[in-house]
Amino acid sequence: MSHSSEIEQRIIESARERFLKLGFNRVTMDELCQELGISKKTLYQHFRSKAQILEAVVNSLMKETEFGVRELIMDSGLDFQEKLKRLLTFMGMRIAKLSPEFIMDLRKSAPDLWRRIDQFRREKILVNFGRLLAEGIKKGVFRKDIDRELLLMMFISLVQNLINPEVLSQISFSAVEVFDGIIKVIFEGVLTEQGRLKTIKRR
Repeated sequence: MSHSSEIEQRIIESARERFLKLGFNRVTMDELCQELGISKKTLYQHFRSKAQILEAVVNSLMKETEFGVRELIMDSGLDFQEKLKRLLTFMGMRIAKLSPEFIMDLRKSAPDLWRRIDQFRREKILVNFGRLLAEGIKKGVFRKDIDRELLLMMFISLVQNLINPEVLSQISFSAVEVFDGIIKVIFEGVLTEQGRLKTIKRR
């Protein structure tokens, strides 16, 4: 990696951490420079604006997510039931890192990027999620009356609304415990009796 590419990567990683936690609008270029120990001139040599940094952050998030999903789907050592469970776990961990502020800022300040994320969700996540569900339905492990998009949206909504500091401070469960509960309710809710018996035997 060249020195220039290394600096760009550092900028993206620093911005990503702050954007996801605080939102895009609350983070300033001055703060990024201070955290990275670089001048504004250096920052602007690599990115023309904060919006361009945001685009790079979103691109990195989508690239990592696509790679993770593809690895799971192509893992021949897992059956479709375990793949679906791990896909839910993987997606939940990704979603839990997105603060409400970040999502709100994306929708308001970068609607084009938000549409790209939604398109990515439909084309990459939902399609693979649907394939695993369809395979499970065909084999009699998952219920036939499950709407894949509704199920995924319910899962995303639960994770986004429950795994955030404000909610966690009001309940006696950790983020891990809440997340495990969500996975259990969502995953076991789609199983047929045959699927439940198979899951119990694994424990």
